Amino acid sequence: MWNREQENIWQDVKNTWNAQPKSEKINIQVAQLVNEFKSKVSQYEKNLINSDVATLKTNWEKVKDKNISQFEKDAIKKDLHFLSEFIRKIIRRFKQ
Repeated sequence: MWNREQENIWQDVKNTWNAQPKSEKINIQVAQLVNEFKSKVSQYEKNLINSDVATLKTNWEKVKDKNISQFEKDAIKKDLHFLSEFIRKIIRRFKQ
């Protein structure tokens, strides 16, 4: 679903984020929160999540092109374009 435009926008977001003075501190804090969350999840829960994700991936590949109407595809494309433009505006403001 990602095309070159979305990849470029995402790269701009990452570059802008990394250029911010407090980004390293925030990244460390987020990493600590993620590690804390992971430490509180049991192996049973991890296995269930992995199983659910694998099932969803398998089923999605089987039905993704059959059950999505052209209207839905167009709506998704329109939404992605809207989000891309919004992110571009945010990036421009950060760069100013």
